[in-house]
Amino acid sequence: MSWAIEPYRDEDATAIAKLWNEEFGNHLPLSPELLLQRWRPAPREPAAGWVARQGERVVGALLVRLPSLAWFPQGVGFVTFFVVARSVRGQGIGRTLLAQATAHARAHGYHALVFGGGPGHLVPGIPTTAPLATWQFLGRAGAFPREVFHDLLVDLTLPSLVINWPEGVTLEPAPRDEMLSFLAREFPGEWEIDVTEAYEAGATVLGLRRNHELIGFAATHHPGQWPPPPSLFWAQALPGAVAGLGPLGIAAAHRKQGFGLAMVRGALEQLRRTGARWVVIDWTELATFYGRAGAHVWRTYQMATLPIA
Repeated sequence: MSWAIEPYRDEDATAIAKLWNEEFGNHLPLSPELLLQRWRPAPREPAAGWVARQGERVVGALLVRLPSLAWFPQGVGFVTFFVVARSVRGQGIGRTLLAQATAHARAHGYHALVFGGGPGHLVPGIPTTAPLATWQFLGRAGAFPREVFHDLLVDLTLPSLVINWPEGVTLEPAPRDEMLSFLAREFPGEWEIDVTEAYEAGATVLGLRRNHELIGFAATHHPGQWPPPPSLFWAQALPGAVAGLGPLGIAAAHRKQGFGLAMVRGALEQLRRTGARWVVIDWTELATFYGRAGAHVWRTYQMATLPIA
């Protein structure tokens, strides 16, 4: 049966989520509501999406974001979603969708597309559960592999670890305005947006203080929070209540003094009190560091970049 490429519509979200779940649903179950919540391009951003339709059935989809925000590399776009039904692979659907995306990005002055990450991302890279054919397809298109990232998992039913607080150090919820001023000074850019959204969603943003001075932060997310942060995207894949941790960081002048690990352990203890069974720490390369707080690798992803100049 023949197929056709059409522009993405929000009405396609249910069918697109079903496509994703046929490939990744056991590990990364996607709801249409989450897809729609994440697919919110900025005003005047030339984001675009396409679906491949075979009769009434959606058999492929690609969504691409083209940000111009200062903290993203200039001229680099991001593929947020790209899936083709297994039953129709080998018919040129993936090549045609990707050609649409590259032509659109090139026409707007972009010179590369990154698979994973970006604004409104669902995953930080291609899941390692993707079939080998995915990487073969990308390689033929000219893409090359990049960094590997992990989602980490903490089992809160295990005994808690001892927290060695340095003298004069406390961890407690921080007022919004003070925290955003701290982030603008110490972590300007994307984390300011992430933490602003965390406050709006009802998350608890903890502030680490040393002699009353704010020196660190940790965003903690309770089970069922909506809209969910990336750490809670795949909570349905776990049995029991799931909480999230991140982003988090320590001011530059106070790093390498043990504050970061103490803050992570303290945040986990506070999340234990929410009744959560698990805590997910998303999109990190620091598995060894978080492992000292009891986290282990849960999901793994690898970015890829496709030059299109």
